[in-house]
Amino acid sequence: MRKTKIKRYLGQLILCGTFALAAFSLRAQQPADLHATEETRDLYQTINSRRAKGISVGHQDALAYGHGWYKVKGRSDLKDVAGKHPTVIGWEIGDIELGKPYNLDSVYFDDMRRYIVDTQKRGGITTLSWHANNIVSGKNAWDCAQDTVVRSILPAGSNHIKYLKWLDRTAEFLLSLKDNQGTLIPVVLRPYHEHTGSWFWWGAKQCTPEEYKALWKMTVDYFQQKHGIHHLLYCYSPSETENEAEFLARYPGDAYVDLVAFDCYVPGDGTPKDIEKYKIAMAKNIAIVTDYAARSGKIPTIGETGLEGVKDPTYFTQVVYPLVKDKGLAWILFWRNAYEKDKPNHYYVPFKGHPAAGDLKKFTKKSAVLF
Repeated sequence: MRKTKIKRYLGQLILCGTFALAAFSLRAQQPADLHATEETRDLYQTINSRRAKGISVGHQDALAYGHGWYKVKGRSDLKDVAGKHPTVIGWEIGDIELGKPYNLDSVYFDDMRRYIVDTQKRGGITTLSWHANNIVSGKNAWDCAQDTVVRSILPAGSNHIKYLKWLDRTAEFLLSLKDNQGTLIPVVLRPYHEHTGSWFWWGAKQCTPEEYKALWKMTVDYFQQKHGIHHLLYCYSPSETENEAEFLARYPGDAYVDLVAFDCYVPGDGTPKDIEKYKIAMAKNIAIVTDYAARSGKIPTIGETGLEGVKDPTYFTQVVYPLVKDKGLAWILFWRNAYEKDKPNHYYVPFKGHPAAGDLKKFTKKSAVLF
C-alpha cells in the first residue's frame, strides 16, 4: 500500500474514532455483576470517568522486575525514566491453578499480593491475565495442538471436575486480595485473551465460538455463585480483528463483560513497514472497541501492546500518542520488561539510558496521558 493510501486510510479510521469519542458520553453506568461490591462499583466509575480526561498508562509486571533487575522495592523502569509509576499495572496469574507459589514468570504470588495492595493505596488499577496450563497435555497454555481441551473442561467433559479444582485455587488467590482493613481489592480480570488467534488452547482453531462462550460463562458463574466473588471486572480482549463481526463472534454477552479491549503488537522486526502495519491495525481496532463501547455502555481499553526492544526512538510520541489521543480509551498497557539474562531484548518500555527514554518522558508529560 502506498504512503498516500496509508495516510488516507489512517485518517478515515482516526475520524471514525473521533466520532466514537463524541458518541460514548460515558454511557457505562455499573458493572455487569449486579452484586458487585461497593469498592468494585467505585472502581468502575473511576475508570469510566477518568477516561474523559485522557488515557492512563499501564505496564505489565512493573513493580516486580525490569530490564536487568528483579525485586527492588519501590522501583519500576517507567518510574526510573518518568519519575512516576504507571496508573495501571498488569499481572500474570498463570500456574496459580497448579498450586505453585510463583507464576510462570517467577513472580511469587505473596509478592504480587503486596504489589496489588501498594497499587491500590496509590489509587492505581490492577489487571490480571491468566495463561492457564493445558489440562489435557500437562504442558503450558501455548500447547494448542488439540481441539478438544475446551470441550473437555465444560460440564459433562472428562476434565470438568479437575478444571473446577483449578478454578477453586484461582478463586482462593482472588479472595486473598485484601487491603490492610481486610476489604477485598477490586481488580480487572482478562481471562482467555487473544482468543481470535490460535496460539492458546482456547484459540479460534481450538474450539468453536459456542464452546468459547460457554467456557467464559462457566468461569464467571463459578466464581460468583460458588465462591461469592464479586470484586472483579471482566475484560474481553481478543487479538486484533478485521471488523466488529469478527470481534463479537465469541463475545459471551454484555451480562458477562465490563470492558472491551484488544491486543496488538508491532509485527515482524519492527521495521518502518512493520510500524505502518501496526498503525493501521491499531486504528482499526481502536475504532471497533470504541464504537461497540459507545453502543453497549462498556468501557474500551487496550489490553496489551508494544514494540519489542522499542526500536523506534519516537514510538511513544509519534506512533502511539496520535493513535490513542481523544479516543475515550481507559488505558493502554505495554507488555513486560524481562529481567531474564537470556531475554536481553524482550522489553516494551525503555529503561534509563535507552535511546527512546526521552521520548517516553515526553509522552508521559502530555496532558491527555494520565498517571
